[in-house]
Amino acid sequence: MTDEAQTQEDQETDTATPAKTYDLSNSSDLLSLIKDESDEAEVKKHLAAHIQKLVEKYKLTSYRLVVLYDTYYSIGQFHSNRIYEALSDLAKKSDILMVLVSDGGKIEPAYLISKTCKRLSKSKFVVSVPRKAKSAATLISLGANEIHMGLLSELGPIDPQFGGFPALGLANALEKIASLSTKFPDAAEMFAKYLTANLNIKDLGYFERINESAVQYAQRLLDGKSFPEGKSAESLADHLTNHYKDHSFVIDADEASRLLGKGIVKEGSKEYEFGNGLYRFLEFSDLVFRIFKKKTMRYVGSVEDGLDLNDKED
Repeated sequence: MTDEAQTQEDQETDTATPAKTYDLSNSSDLLSLIKDESDEAEVKKHLAAHIQKLVEKYKLTSYRLVVLYDTYYSIGQFHSNRIYEALSDLAKKSDILMVLVSDGGKIEPAYLISKTCKRLSKSKFVVSVPRKAKSAATLISLGANEIHMGLLSELGPIDPQFGGFPALGLANALEKIASLSTKFPDAAEMFAKYLTANLNIKDLGYFERINESAVQYAQRLLDGKSFPEGKSAESLADHLTNHYKDHSFVIDADEASRLLGKGIVKEGSKEYEFGNGLYRFLEFSDLVFRIFKKKTMRYVGSVEDGLDLNDKED
Protein backbone atom coordinates (compact mmCIF):
# COMPACT_ATOMS: atom_id res chain seq x y z
CA MET A 1 0.00 0.00 0.00
CA THR A 2 1.38 3.45 -0.95
CA ASP A 3 1.92 6.13 1.69
CA GLU A 4 -0.89 8.19 0.10
CA ALA A 5 -3.36 5.29 0.25
CA GLN A 6 -2.40 4.54 3.86
CA THR A 7 -2.92 8.18 4.80
CA GLN A 8 -6.37 8.21 3.16
CA GLU A 9 -7.37 5.00 5.00
CA ASP A 10 -6.19 6.46 8.29
CA GLN A 11 -8.24 9.62 7.67
CA GLU A 12 -11.37 7.57 6.87
CA THR A 13 -10.87 5.55 10.05
CA ASP A 14 -10.44 8.70 12.10
CA THR A 15 -13.63 10.26 10.73
CA ALA A 16 -15.78 7.09 11.01
CA THR A 17 -18.87 7.64 13.11
CA PRO A 18 -18.43 5.92 16.47
CA ALA A 19 -21.06 3.38 17.53
CA LYS A 20 -23.80 5.10 19.48
CA THR A 21 -23.95 4.23 23.16
CA TYR A 22 -27.11 4.06 25.26
CA ASP A 23 -27.81 4.23 28.96
CA LEU A 24 -31.02 2.22 29.11
CA SER A 25 -31.62 3.13 32.74
CA ASN A 26 -32.57 6.46 31.17
CA SER A 27 -36.04 6.21 29.58
CA SER A 28 -35.14 8.70 26.83
CA ASP A 29 -32.21 6.52 25.73
CA LEU A 30 -34.42 3.44 25.73
CA LEU A 31 -36.99 5.34 23.67
CA SER A 32 -34.29 6.48 21.25
CA LEU A 33 -32.85 2.96 20.84
CA ILE A 34 -36.16 1.29 20.01
CA LYS A 35 -37.52 4.19 17.95
CA ASP A 36 -34.45 4.84 15.80
CA GLU A 37 -32.57 1.54 15.56
CA SER A 38 -33.76 -0.56 12.61
CA ASP A 39 -31.50 -3.55 13.28
CA GLU A 40 -33.40 -5.90 15.60
CA ALA A 41 -30.21 -7.76 16.51
CA GLU A 42 -28.64 -4.48 17.66
CA VAL A 43 -31.67 -3.70 19.83
CA LYS A 44 -31.54 -7.20 21.31
CA LYS A 45 -27.85 -6.76 22.14
CA HIS A 46 -28.45 -3.48 24.01
CA LEU A 47 -31.44 -4.82 25.95
CA ALA A 48 -29.47 -7.90 26.99
CA ALA A 49 -26.52 -5.77 28.10
CA HIS A 50 -28.77 -3.64 30.28
CA ILE A 51 -30.40 -6.68 31.87
CA GLN A 52 -26.95 -8.03 32.69
CA LYS A 53 -26.12 -4.70 34.36
CA LEU A 54 -29.24 -5.09 36.50
CA VAL A 55 -28.08 -8.56 37.51
CA GLU A 56 -24.74 -7.10 38.59
CA LYS A 57 -26.39 -4.15 40.35
CA TYR A 58 -28.40 -6.49 42.58
CA LYS A 59 -25.42 -8.85 43.08
CA LEU A 60 -27.16 -11.86 41.61
CA THR A 61 -24.38 -13.07 39.32
CA SER A 62 -24.24 -16.44 41.11
CA TYR A 63 -27.56 -17.33 39.45
CA ARG A 64 -28.23 -18.41 35.89
CA LEU A 65 -31.02 -16.00 34.94
CA VAL A 66 -33.93 -17.14 32.81
CA VAL A 67 -36.92 -14.94 31.94
CA LEU A 68 -40.53 -15.80 31.24
CA TYR A 69 -42.16 -12.44 30.57
CA ASP A 70 -45.17 -12.83 28.29
CA THR A 71 -48.36 -10.84 28.73
CA TYR A 72 -49.80 -11.69 25.28
CA TYR A 73 -49.54 -15.44 24.77
CA SER A 74 -50.49 -18.39 26.97
CA ILE A 75 -47.74 -20.67 28.26
CA GLY A 76 -47.18 -23.44 25.75
CA GLN A 77 -44.53 -25.47 23.98
CA PHE A 78 -42.81 -22.31 22.70
CA HIS A 79 -42.08 -21.30 26.29
CA SER A 80 -40.90 -24.72 27.46
CA ASN A 81 -38.59 -25.01 24.43
CA ARG A 82 -37.11 -21.55 25.02
CA ILE A 83 -36.53 -22.20 28.72
CA TYR A 84 -34.88 -25.54 27.97
CA GLU A 85 -32.62 -23.98 25.32
CA ALA A 86 -31.55 -21.35 27.85
CA LEU A 87 -30.64 -23.93 30.49
CA SER A 88 -29.66 -27.11 28.62
CA ASP A 89 -25.92 -26.47 29.06
CA LEU A 90 -26.16 -25.72 32.78
CA ALA A 91 -25.67 -29.26 34.15
CA LYS A 92 -26.06 -28.18 37.80
CA LYS A 93 -23.24 -25.61 37.59
CA SER A 94 -25.28 -22.84 39.23
CA ASP A 95 -28.61 -22.05 40.81
CA ILE A 96 -31.45 -20.75 38.63
CA LEU A 97 -33.38 -17.50 39.02
CA MET A 98 -36.53 -17.12 36.90
CA VAL A 99 -38.36 -13.81 36.60
CA LEU A 100 -41.92 -14.89 35.90
CA VAL A 101 -44.73 -12.72 34.48
CA SER A 102 -47.63 -14.55 32.82
CA ASP A 103 -51.39 -14.98 33.02
CA GLY A 104 -50.97 -18.75 32.63
CA GLY A 105 -51.62 -21.30 29.92
CA LYS A 106 -51.34 -25.06 29.51
CA ILE A 107 -50.47 -27.07 32.58
CA GLU A 108 -48.32 -29.67 30.79
CA PRO A 109 -45.57 -27.32 29.49
CA ALA A 110 -45.73 -25.38 32.76
CA TYR A 111 -45.04 -28.56 34.69
CA LEU A 112 -42.14 -29.44 32.38
CA ILE A 113 -40.66 -25.94 32.73
CA SER A 114 -40.69 -26.19 36.51
CA LYS A 115 -39.34 -29.73 36.56
CA THR A 116 -36.56 -28.80 34.11
CA CYS A 117 -35.47 -25.86 36.27
CA LYS A 118 -35.48 -28.07 39.38
CA ARG A 119 -33.47 -30.78 37.65
CA LEU A 120 -30.82 -28.52 36.09
CA SER A 121 -30.17 -26.15 39.00
CA LYS A 122 -27.13 -26.73 41.19
CA SER A 123 -29.04 -26.73 44.48
CA LYS A 124 -31.76 -24.08 44.25
CA PHE A 125 -34.42 -22.98 41.76
CA VAL A 126 -35.79 -19.54 42.64
CA VAL A 127 -38.73 -17.63 41.15
CA SER A 128 -39.22 -13.86 41.32
CA VAL A 129 -42.83 -12.74 40.82
CA PRO A 130 -42.93 -8.95 40.36
CA ARG A 131 -46.60 -8.88 39.29
CA LYS A 132 -48.83 -11.69 37.91
CA ALA A 133 -47.83 -15.33 37.78
CA LYS A 134 -51.30 -16.84 37.47
CA SER A 135 -52.71 -20.32 36.88
CA ALA A 136 -50.11 -22.38 34.98
CA ALA A 137 -47.47 -19.80 35.96
CA THR A 138 -48.36 -20.51 39.59
CA LEU A 139 -47.78 -24.19 38.82
CA ILE A 140 -44.25 -23.29 37.65
CA SER A 141 -43.68 -21.45 40.94
CA LEU A 142 -44.65 -24.48 43.02
CA GLY A 143 -41.53 -26.31 41.86
CA ALA A 144 -39.25 -23.53 43.12
CA ASN A 145 -37.32 -23.71 46.38
CA GLU A 146 -38.17 -20.05 46.94
CA ILE A 147 -40.86 -17.72 45.59
CA HIS A 148 -39.93 -14.05 45.96
CA MET A 149 -42.91 -11.69 46.13
CA GLY A 150 -43.87 -8.08 46.91
CA LEU A 151 -46.99 -6.05 47.53
CA LEU A 152 -48.24 -6.29 43.92
CA SER A 153 -47.20 -9.90 43.32
CA GLU A 154 -49.97 -12.37 42.44
CA LEU A 155 -50.21 -16.11 42.28
CA GLY A 156 -53.58 -17.64 41.42
CA PRO A 157 -55.69 -20.80 41.32
CA ILE A 158 -54.29 -23.48 39.03
CA ASP A 159 -57.72 -24.66 37.81
CA PRO A 160 -57.46 -25.42 34.06
CA GLN A 161 -59.54 -23.31 31.67
CA PHE A 162 -61.15 -24.09 28.32
CA GLY A 163 -61.98 -20.95 26.37
CA GLY A 164 -62.20 -19.05 29.64
CA PHE A 165 -64.47 -21.73 31.14
CA PRO A 166 -63.15 -23.61 34.20
CA ALA A 167 -62.73 -27.36 33.88
CA LEU A 168 -64.88 -27.91 36.97
CA GLY A 169 -67.52 -25.44 35.80
CA LEU A 170 -69.53 -28.13 34.03
CA ALA A 171 -69.74 -30.29 37.14
CA ASN A 172 -70.59 -27.26 39.25
CA ALA A 173 -73.35 -26.31 36.82
CA LEU A 174 -74.74 -29.85 36.95
CA GLU A 175 -74.78 -29.74 40.75
CA LYS A 176 -76.61 -26.41 40.65
CA ILE A 177 -79.28 -27.78 38.30
CA ALA A 178 -79.69 -30.84 40.54
CA SER A 179 -80.15 -28.54 43.52
CA LEU A 180 -82.77 -26.51 41.64
CA SER A 181 -84.60 -29.71 40.69
CA THR A 182 -84.81 -30.66 44.36
CA LYS A 183 -85.97 -27.20 45.31
CA PHE A 184 -88.51 -27.01 42.48
CA PRO A 185 -89.63 -30.62 41.82
CA ASP A 186 -92.36 -29.51 39.41
CA ALA A 187 -89.61 -28.23 37.10
CA ALA A 188 -87.52 -31.41 37.27
CA GLU A 189 -88.74 -32.67 33.90
CA MET A 190 -87.83 -29.36 32.26
CA PHE A 191 -84.33 -29.50 33.75
CA ALA A 192 -83.91 -33.10 32.59
CA LYS A 193 -84.85 -32.19 29.01
CA TYR A 194 -82.42 -29.25 29.12
CA LEU A 195 -79.57 -31.48 30.29
CA THR A 196 -80.35 -34.14 27.68
CA ALA A 197 -80.23 -31.52 24.92
CA ASN A 198 -77.13 -29.65 26.11
CA LEU A 199 -74.91 -31.91 28.20
CA ASN A 200 -72.25 -34.13 26.64
CA ILE A 201 -71.39 -36.65 29.33
CA LYS A 202 -67.96 -37.20 27.72
CA ASP A 203 -67.12 -33.54 28.32
CA LEU A 204 -68.01 -33.86 31.99
CA GLY A 205 -65.65 -36.79 32.49
CA TYR A 206 -62.86 -35.22 30.44
CA PHE A 207 -62.97 -31.89 32.28
CA GLU A 208 -62.89 -33.62 35.66
CA ARG A 209 -59.86 -35.70 34.66
CA ILE A 210 -58.03 -32.60 33.42
CA ASN A 211 -58.65 -30.96 36.78
CA GLU A 212 -57.41 -34.05 38.59
CA SER A 213 -54.27 -33.94 36.42
CA ALA A 214 -53.60 -30.37 37.58
CA VAL A 215 -53.77 -31.55 41.19
CA GLN A 216 -51.32 -34.38 40.42
CA TYR A 217 -48.83 -32.07 38.70
CA ALA A 218 -48.98 -29.58 41.59
CA GLN A 219 -48.47 -32.34 44.17
CA ARG A 220 -45.44 -33.72 42.31
CA LEU A 221 -43.81 -30.29 42.27
CA LEU A 222 -44.55 -29.74 45.96
CA ASP A 223 -43.39 -33.17 47.16
CA GLY A 224 -40.38 -33.10 49.46
CA LYS A 225 -40.83 -29.53 50.69
CA SER A 226 -41.50 -28.44 54.29
CA PHE A 227 -44.78 -26.62 54.92
CA PRO A 228 -46.56 -25.03 57.88
CA GLU A 229 -48.17 -27.37 60.38
CA GLY A 230 -51.27 -29.05 59.01
CA LYS A 231 -50.26 -28.51 55.37
CA SER A 232 -49.01 -31.19 53.00
CA ALA A 233 -48.16 -31.43 49.31
CA GLU A 234 -51.43 -33.28 48.73
CA SER A 235 -53.65 -30.84 50.63
CA LEU A 236 -51.98 -27.77 49.11
CA ALA A 237 -52.27 -29.14 45.57
CA ASP A 238 -55.99 -29.74 46.10
CA HIS A 239 -56.45 -26.33 47.74
CA LEU A 240 -54.70 -24.41 44.97
CA THR A 241 -56.68 -26.21 42.28
CA ASN A 242 -60.16 -26.57 43.77
CA HIS A 243 -60.62 -24.15 46.68
CA TYR A 244 -60.97 -20.75 45.02
CA LYS A 245 -64.24 -19.81 43.32
CA ASP A 246 -62.78 -17.31 40.84
CA HIS A 247 -59.98 -18.12 38.39
CA SER A 248 -58.68 -14.56 38.81
CA PHE A 249 -58.55 -14.75 42.61
CA VAL A 250 -55.45 -12.99 43.95
CA ILE A 251 -53.15 -15.13 46.05
CA ASP A 252 -50.91 -12.39 47.38
CA ALA A 253 -47.70 -12.73 49.37
CA ASP A 254 -49.54 -12.98 52.70
CA GLU A 255 -51.84 -15.75 51.44
CA ALA A 256 -48.97 -17.57 49.74
CA SER A 257 -46.86 -17.36 52.88
CA ARG A 258 -49.73 -18.70 55.01
CA LEU A 259 -50.12 -21.66 52.67
CA LEU A 260 -46.53 -22.49 51.74
CA GLY A 261 -44.61 -21.02 54.66
CA LYS A 262 -41.99 -18.31 55.05
CA GLY A 263 -39.28 -20.79 54.21
CA ILE A 264 -40.56 -20.80 50.62
CA VAL A 265 -42.25 -17.39 50.20
CA LYS A 266 -39.77 -14.54 50.62
CA GLU A 267 -40.68 -10.84 50.73
CA GLY A 268 -38.55 -7.72 50.22
CA SER A 269 -35.54 -9.68 48.96
CA LYS A 270 -32.97 -8.57 46.40
CA GLU A 271 -34.36 -11.27 44.07
CA TYR A 272 -37.76 -9.62 44.24
CA GLU A 273 -36.31 -6.11 43.85
CA PHE A 274 -34.38 -7.26 40.80
CA GLY A 275 -37.50 -8.87 39.32
CA ASN A 276 -39.45 -5.69 39.94
CA GLY A 277 -36.79 -3.58 38.23
CA LEU A 278 -36.66 -5.95 35.27
CA TYR A 279 -40.46 -5.93 35.03
CA ARG A 280 -40.56 -2.12 34.81
CA PHE A 281 -37.83 -2.14 32.17
CA LEU A 282 -39.57 -4.77 30.02
CA GLU A 283 -43.00 -3.19 30.47
CA PHE A 284 -41.75 0.20 29.24
CA SER A 285 -39.83 -1.46 26.38
CA ASP A 286 -43.01 -3.24 25.28
CA LEU A 287 -44.93 0.04 25.37
CA VAL A 288 -42.33 1.74 23.15
CA PHE A 289 -42.29 -1.18 20.71
CA ARG A 290 -46.08 -1.04 20.43
CA ILE A 291 -46.20 2.71 19.82
CA PHE A 292 -43.24 3.18 17.47
CA LYS A 293 -42.73 -0.23 15.85
CA LYS A 294 -46.33 -1.52 15.92
CA LYS A 295 -45.02 -4.70 17.53
CA THR A 296 -45.61 -6.52 20.79
CA MET A 297 -42.73 -7.83 22.84
CA ARG A 298 -42.19 -10.90 24.98
CA TYR A 299 -38.96 -11.98 26.63
CA VAL A 300 -38.70 -15.74 27.08
CA GLY A 301 -35.53 -17.72 27.70
CA SER A 302 -31.98 -16.49 28.11
CA VAL A 303 -30.90 -12.89 28.57
CA GLU A 304 -29.06 -12.95 25.24
CA ASP A 305 -31.76 -14.52 23.06
CA GLY A 306 -35.03 -14.04 24.92
CA LEU A 307 -36.42 -11.08 22.97
CA ASP A 308 -39.25 -11.94 20.59
CA LEU A 309 -41.21 -9.33 18.59
CA ASN A 310 -44.56 -9.87 16.88
CA ASP A 311 -46.79 -7.69 14.73
CA LYS A 312 -49.51 -6.07 16.84
CA GLU A 313 -52.36 -7.48 14.78
CA ASP A 314 -51.08 -11.01 15.49
